[in-house]
Amino acid sequence: MKLLHTFLIGTLAVIGAEANTVKQTIQPNYMVDYEQLPSEAQRFSEIFSEGMFYGRLRSNWFFFEYKDDTVDRQSHNILGLGGSLIYKTAPYAGFSASAELDYTSAGTGLDDQSDDVKFLRAGKDVISRYNSVNADGKSFAVLSQAYLQYEHADFKTRVGRQIFNSFFTKSNDSKMIPNTFEGITLESKDIEKTRIRAAYLTRQKLRDHDSFHSVIMYDDRSDIDSGVVNAKWDENDDSAIHKGLSYTNFEKVDQDKNPGLVVLDGYTRALMGSDLKINASAVYLKDLFTTAMVELNYRFDLGNGYILSPGFRYVQQFDDGAGKIGGAALDGTAATDANGGSAEGRGEYTKADSVDSYMTAARLVLDKDAASLSIGYTGIADEADFITPWRGFVTAGYTRAMARYNWIANTQSYRLRGTYDFGDANIISGLKTYLSFTHEDYDEKKNAGLDANVYYFGLIQDLQEVPNLSVRFRTEYVERLASSSDDHAEVRMELNYLF
Repeated sequence: MKLLHTFLIGTLAVIGAEANTVKQTIQPNYMVDYEQLPSEAQRFSEIFSEGMFYGRLRSNWFFFEYKDDTVDRQSHNILGLGGSLIYKTAPYAGFSASAELDYTSAGTGLDDQSDDVKFLRAGKDVISRYNSVNADGKSFAVLSQAYLQYEHADFKTRVGRQIFNSFFTKSNDSKMIPNTFEGITLESKDIEKTRIRAAYLTRQKLRDHDSFHSVIMYDDRSDIDSGVVNAKWDENDDSAIHKGLSYTNFEKVDQDKNPGLVVLDGYTRALMGSDLKINASAVYLKDLFTTAMVELNYRFDLGNGYILSPGFRYVQQFDDGAGKIGGAALDGTAATDANGGSAEGRGEYTKADSVDSYMTAARLVLDKDAASLSIGYTGIADEADFITPWRGFVTAGYTRAMARYNWIANTQSYRLRGTYDFGDANIISGLKTYLSFTHEDYDEKKNAGLDANVYYFGLIQDLQEVPNLSVRFRTEYVERLASSSDDHAEVRMELNYLF
């Protein structure tokens, strides 16, 4: 409650003082750009007086409708209201500090929530399900960022709670509260046209959590064993978590339940006159697995304003013990019987006790003025599912549709996507639109009946009359090819006011 009071008082004060100032903007991928930063303090006593506040009021309304409701699924909608308040001190001798307080509430009564929070889909992230089932309500505040920073020339390091956007780890701030980490991060731009980043992340806080937890462990303990209701919702319960890498299975082999996550990430445009961009990234979890990615994108100027950009991505996952603990399947069914798996689950994978796997991806992007058209492909090897519970997804940018998890073993996906910026075309200021069609072809042995066509439309409107206000609308329809009774539609509406 003290955090909530602090958030409300600080928000009102900052709005009153700086409502007409544009200090930050939100990219289409939800990353924040700071248009203004505190100036260098000349004396230590000025680090707070010359610091700056950044605020955000937001609402997210999620509608989810099944073609046929059953006892296992319910159509619903849920509204979240809240925002964030960020403070950055002025830098002094290269040192500065930042803190972010976030708040979300889904207790307005304006929506039609499910009686049981287990039925919530995308909208689950506007509340904490763990708090809700443990009688702590559907509102919470959290200090999601609090770090000390040192910056000198082209080098920067941060220690503490922070956002770390890399290929594998992202804030993914598309709900109410960002995904953040605790740890130390480094960044260097000393090499021309090149950025290199590294991190050691000790804990993670998912978007619907108010506490930090293991970066990988899924808590599978019963209410009696854990002493709380639904302990899994207070640990790493990301939709892409590997449920075989669980509390119970880690106990059996004396595996560290909270191993640090090592991240390396970077890109360079130093080759071939900046037309070639090379991205590379890797994550490492001791005694579990390593995953590495390399991506090439090249820009061809075809003349008359046309730009063609082919891209290729390769991702390799190396087993280092995770397979024997939890098996090749994210749902844990490929583990041994003693570790919660089954003979049927193991029979669906070519090597059930290994998480070795790889992905190939390719795309073509054609840009002309305000319009862009792309076609993409991803193919997952018939080996293991990819483990990526840090809100960075291996198929993103190529074939991933909204809320889709198409990195299960032996899955092929194809996507056609078009975008148009009405603002760049001088038609409607601040309006961007997105349209895509995705076909997902799953392995029938592993995921019978899950093949789907996914239709998506989205728009972003920055309101010129109110410079700090923007509207986002996204809708998606999933057509199941095996049974139309599994079809479902989703609508997301968001308002953001930045100050």
